[in-house]
Amino acid sequence: MEETFRKPDFLIIGAQKSATTWLWDVLDSHPGTDLPGKKEIHFFGGVENYKKGKEWYYNHFKNLDQTKLTGEASTSYLYDHIPYWNNSSNLIEVSHSLPTIPELITNEIPNVKIIVILRDPVSRAISAYKHNMRKANRNNIAVKVGLKNFATHYPKFRTLEYGYYARYLRLWMQFIPPEKMLILTYEKDIAEAKMHTISKVYEFLGLDKNFKPPEADTVPNKSWSWTRILFNYYTKPVFGKFIRSKYGKVLDKYDLLASFAISKKDIEFLRAAYLPEHIELEEILGRKLTNWKYGH
Repeated sequence: MEETFRKPDFLIIGAQKSATTWLWDVLDSHPGTDLPGKKEIHFFGGVENYKKGKEWYYNHFKNLDQTKLTGEASTSYLYDHIPYWNNSSNLIEVSHSLPTIPELITNEIPNVKIIVILRDPVSRAISAYKHNMRKANRNNIAVKVGLKNFATHYPKFRTLEYGYYARYLRLWMQFIPPEKMLILTYEKDIAEAKMHTISKVYEFLGLDKNFKPPEADTVPNKSWSWTRILFNYYTKPVFGKFIRSKYGKVLDKYDLLASFAISKKDIEFLRAAYLPEHIELEEILGRKLTNWKYGH
């Protein structure tokens, strides 16, 4: 007899650096949910995790309240083919022997609901670059490599790829009907209409939409400032613990080195990559993206 697993009711699939952690906390606060301790499981987002098998994945949901909704939030799912994470090169290597990510997910969890948050792709890429520079020491990358060079020479981190929204949404929409997919934009739906959007998400999942979580009065976490990133890189052995603590936020407040983080060349590089998708993405979403400035 085949074992029956508890399966997630919803997935937040991206985009990376688009307030998915804030939305996760919003859902975790609701009395109608019981979420796993780990937000991002990445089972369908990396070949190495996928090979661990279904039981490994579903064990994350095993001891949760069966009467409540559960889910996970892996931003690696807003993509096409499952990549390898532990390949020795800095290139993107994917498994073409497996179906695409949305096909795998819908075959395995046919009733799942999908939530997507999109953010101005230039802003998102800059935030992702800064996030990766926080870990530059660990990855043996020069902190001042520059965004364009980083995206070009280290494509494995998918700094550019995670911003090709139209490409991946077209694929996802082949497998998910419109009533099971909720697409939000950070600038309009979260920055400008937070409580309305919280109620909208709750209603989409069948939860009490009138519940007000603590996160309604908070703002999503911001990326570290460039000053804080540089201090972390050059002084980590001595001051690393201090910089990573709440006291390190002083460096965020007084970001004296901000102008050195992103060059005009970086911005033009990102605009050239993402602007060609703009009209198509508006058509997919059925709304204008006037809040997106693409670095200008």
